[in-house]
Amino acid sequence: MKRRAFITAATVAPAALATPTIVRAQPQHNWKLVTSLPRGLPGPGVSAQRWADRITQISEGAIRVEVFGAGELVAPFATQEAVESGTAEAYHGSGSWFSGRNIAHAFFTAAPYGLTFDEMHAWMYYGGGQELLDEFTNPRGLKVFIGGGSGLQTAGWFKNEITSLEDLQGLNFRAAGLYGEVLRKLGVNPTSIPPGDIFASLQAGTLDGAEWVGPSNDLAFGLQNVASYMYAPSPVEIYGGIEFGIGMEPWNALTDSQRVMVEAVTEAEANRSSADTLHAHLQAYEKLRNMPDLTIDTFPDEVWTAIRSAAEEVIEEVKQTSDFHRRFVDAYYAYVGQAVEYKRYYDTGFLVQRQNFFG
Repeated sequence: MKRRAFITAATVAPAALATPTIVRAQPQHNWKLVTSLPRGLPGPGVSAQRWADRITQISEGAIRVEVFGAGELVAPFATQEAVESGTAEAYHGSGSWFSGRNIAHAFFTAAPYGLTFDEMHAWMYYGGGQELLDEFTNPRGLKVFIGGGSGLQTAGWFKNEITSLEDLQGLNFRAAGLYGEVLRKLGVNPTSIPPGDIFASLQAGTLDGAEWVGPSNDLAFGLQNVASYMYAPSPVEIYGGIEFGIGMEPWNALTDSQRVMVEAVTEAEANRSSADTLHAHLQAYEKLRNMPDLTIDTFPDEVWTAIRSAAEEVIEEVKQTSDFHRRFVDAYYAYVGQAVEYKRYYDTGFLVQRQNFFG
């Protein structure tokens, strides 16, 4: 009996071992990422390529992401629409540039006296920010994530000195999103043009001033060659965030593990790109502050007072847009308020004392 069982087992075992293992290949996903920025632009342009490369590498080619710079596939400010229509699978750009489609986008890039880099990430990951972003983008067929920020930006580059509120009257100034709306109330004529057109417009005289990002990006664009006055900080462009948006159809076509991987890459890029930009700003600012023909200053008190008043009006106007926008803005500034109270004796207090230490 035992001998028969042994023979049977010995006969079956080789057959079992010879059975081929069936490996089911994962579907190949080929994504086009359209960015609103020039390909390879220091900071955000490099970030888009790094995001694409890492997803392609970590997925071992299961998700191949090809980057198209501003204007290569669609117009710079049409990237989000391109994903909604299916022309591309993913987009990369400043939320302020999409604020005309929904003003809530602006708050993930630049809001008056809003969240800083670390505060924004805390709000997004733990304070309900991502859920609010999903609420108004998911119904449009988008899965959107923050992709990092430039931090505090330059308030603006001007051809002439700003000594009073009157000096701003009638200026043609490049500003996007809520910053443009704040400046409009100060008598400025804001216009939102693609980044690649800023230098030429200042040089041609069609613009009297412009805001772009911060020292590294401004220096790379050569703004110091067409404007002699640089004012900082911006009262609105605090986080300076970039969005990565993916079409809901390609997003849902991924496996659970692939979606987790894309989220992890995006979170990592949000931190990496912000660190990259800050480091570049530090190096660029050293060059700018030593340029003899460039004046770096902050706005006079009269202008700051007017900006605060205008900001309050703009915030209230956004809240009047809809019940969702009221709820959204209230949630956003409730978190800002918590951060202000916490940082009063921590970050803010320390920065004042550190400045005193270094003189």
